[in-house]
Amino acid sequence: MKTVFLVIRREYLSRVRKKSFIVLSLLAPLLFAGSLFVYFKLITAESTTVVNVKVVDPTGMAMDMLRSTDVLLFENIAAEPLDNLKKKYIDADATVLLVIDGNPGEYPAGCSFYSKNSVSMELSGHVRSAINRGVENLKMKALNVADIEEILAGIRTNVSVKTLKWDRETEIETNAGFIMLIAYIMATLVFMFTMTFGAMVMRGVVEEKTSRIVEVIISSVSPFRLMAGKIFGVGLVAFTQFLLWIALTFALVDVLKLFGGVSNPLAAAMLMLNSINFTEIICVFILFFFGGFLLYSSVFAAIGSSVDAEADTQQMVTPVMIPLILGFTMMTHTIRFPDSPLSFWASMIPLTSPIVMPARVAFGVPLWEIALSFALLCVTLAGMCYISAKIYRTGILMYGKKHSLKEMIKWIRYR
Repeated sequence: MKTVFLVIRREYLSRVRKKSFIVLSLLAPLLFAGSLFVYFKLITAESTTVVNVKVVDPTGMAMDMLRSTDVLLFENIAAEPLDNLKKKYIDADATVLLVIDGNPGEYPAGCSFYSKNSVSMELSGHVRSAINRGVENLKMKALNVADIEEILAGIRTNVSVKTLKWDRETEIETNAGFIMLIAYIMATLVFMFTMTFGAMVMRGVVEEKTSRIVEVIISSVSPFRLMAGKIFGVGLVAFTQFLLWIALTFALVDVLKLFGGVSNPLAAAMLMLNSINFTEIICVFILFFFGGFLLYSSVFAAIGSSVDAEADTQQMVTPVMIPLILGFTMMTHTIRFPDSPLSFWASMIPLTSPIVMPARVAFGVPLWEIALSFALLCVTLAGMCYISAKIYRTGILMYGKKHSLKEMIKWIRYR
């Protein structure tokens, strides 16, 4: 085992000392925290651009329904042919032409916006809700019901919705949207790190093979231990970078709080975290992160050992990427329907469970399902490592031609 640890140490230190690792480890949290700061600033900011909306209202009703705001100014204009109106207002800055559909004395049936640039969702939503509410009021008044205004005021209701998780002793308020975000982030991290660092393992094997360094190394280290040390070493690099990202992101968010950029949203987010079994989520994430990484990295190592140049890996990598992409696709279904049969089986199949189970566990998964999924992943990992080691042992010293799948199967049968 000493030789394995030496290989792990070599792989780990040779990568974490690179400038690219240091720069990426520092830059990614800075970009994330900065984008978080900008996001919260944008969603709390109010528009300051004044938009002049010229309204053509043949019904004579819609204009009374539209109320101007500080940034939306509605002005009724006389009806003219559309071509004339376009010529008149097409070059006007911050001006939108709103044409109401309908005839005099009829309720507005719809509307059309004409503008040189795209119309904002704020404007279209404001007009849509104002006309809908106005037409509803007119229709209610047409019923000639006494005290209709008071009745309508009493009818309109804004229902608050809460979601709570409960057991025999406690109940905790949760937020479905926040849980979906946590699930999506965890699954995306597993997918991204598995692809990135699995490919790093493959490139490392190819580089050592093409430079013939591996011929010197295996004189003192068995091929299996060399492969295992390389995979675990790169895995620790991935985990180190992940921990650095988490720590630096929280540190930068604390710094941004000093500027008042994220204090209220961050406080709300921390309250939401209290409703989630974060210890269970982190433990499951770590187990499936390493399980998935080791599973796919062993395949990437086998692929790297069977080729003579990195360009030859593209065709062989495609079948490996398919289950990864399929797992990520299934994850998007899982965060919507975590208890569906498809989500259950996707979290059990070892090729997709490293991505789907971390996403599903955020919604609450029975312990036996997590244990069964991880057990299946471990069994598949052991079998895949055995097969990959057989391929690696033979392929790492084979040069001069591209190796087919049929030849690799022969390598697996070698004793």
